[in-house]
Amino acid sequence: MMHCLGIIVVARSRYMKIKIYVLLLVSVLLTACGSSLKSDINDYKSQMKDVQLEEKKLVQYIDDLQLDQVDQLIGSEITDQKKQKLKEKEQEIESKVLPQLKVYEKKMNKVQVNNPEVKEVHNLYISNFDEKKGFIHDIHQYIKLYNDSIESNDEILGYTKIFEKNKETSENYAELAAENPAETNDYNKLTSVISRNNEELKTKVEELMNTSETSQRIGYIDDKLIPMINSHIKTLNQMHINALHTSHMRQAQIEIYYSLINYYKERKNAMKIEEQLQKLPVQSILTRAKSIKTVDDKYYQALKKLEER
Repeated sequence: MMHCLGIIVVARSRYMKIKIYVLLLVSVLLTACGSSLKSDINDYKSQMKDVQLEEKKLVQYIDDLQLDQVDQLIGSEITDQKKQKLKEKEQEIESKVLPQLKVYEKKMNKVQVNNPEVKEVHNLYISNFDEKKGFIHDIHQYIKLYNDSIESNDEILGYTKIFEKNKETSENYAELAAENPAETNDYNKLTSVISRNNEELKTKVEELMNTSETSQRIGYIDDKLIPMINSHIKTLNQMHINALHTSHMRQAQIEIYYSLINYYKERKNAMKIEEQLQKLPVQSILTRAKSIKTVDDKYYQALKKLEER
């Protein structure tokens, strides 16, 4: 009986020792894991200092852009002052923001994270960076396209003025030719051809106006309208005209046709720009300009929570 009791006491003693060893081992492991996590977090934060320094520079450049002014600069009335400010913003993005974005991204990509828990937090930062990068490219594209649109419309206005000037010149020579009996035959031949050309042009322009799709309108200009105007130029150049004023009238009409070709070529460019602008809603982009400043809040909260464990 005493022998059995001794066996039981020894067994219990061994069990207690094993239990204590297990508890000590678990405690050591937990302490080691906690120490390892803290070390990994400190290493991560140390690496991120350079990244966050470049990020602050980028944020400052974006703040300097004063994007809250953009919606005031793209109103219906475009003044020379507004054009200048928009152009300056485009240049600032290209000379400061985009280069700094590359530096910032390069620094971020150098960060090495092995701890899966820290990596999960860092992935939040990378996701936020992608959002910032997307915003910057969108605002740059919109301002650039808007400036291109302004320049294109200025070009169109310029060709319109050239057209009107050549038209006035043609009409002046037409009056002189009509008043001179010696030029009647040449004048009548030329006005007949011009009249026919004008009817053809009118029909083609109406067809163009009735075409809604941008790609189809561009194709129509390339395939039908401009080739037709070129054929009108060729027809006038092949006419045998000796009368002085009528000859000047023909040359002015040819210049009218060239100004029309340049006008419609630029109209194609304007159509393409307008189509691209419509795909980038500016108000939505400018709203993101405000939210982009707080996009990292969740990242810092997640990092803080991890540190407190």
